[in-house]
Amino acid sequence: MKRIITLFNLIRKDVFILLFALINRHTPKGFRVAILAVLLYLVSPVDIMPDYIPFAGLVDDMVLVPSMLAAIRRLLPPDVVESSEHKAGRYSKYLPVLGISATVLILLWTFIVVYGVYKLFFS
Repeated sequence: MKRIITLFNLIRKDVFILLFALINRHTPKGFRVAILAVLLYLVSPVDIMPDYIPFAGLVDDMVLVPSMLAAIRRLLPPDVVESSEHKAGRYSKYLPVLGISATVLILLWTFIVVYGVYKLFFS
């Protein structure tokens, strides 16, 4: 959980800009799918390289996610990026509430996965 919070603090601005780009109606459909995939990978407990592999487990989170976010942001149409940056700046005062909400969602996601695995193997 600590690594997710640290990573989120590093890429917070890009995440919020991409969240607003996700709901912008001028964002192309392919970009919406890519943004959603990256954001789901960010909060998913399943990684390409598991965290128990020394160094490599953290590298995919610390390098892969920010580079994917930056690539998507660079490829988005300029009007969508400008609009999303404006909205992200306007809603920045709500960051503490959004942080608590994100934490609750991550904990809920983790609970659902653990419960599903428990029911699959022990029921």
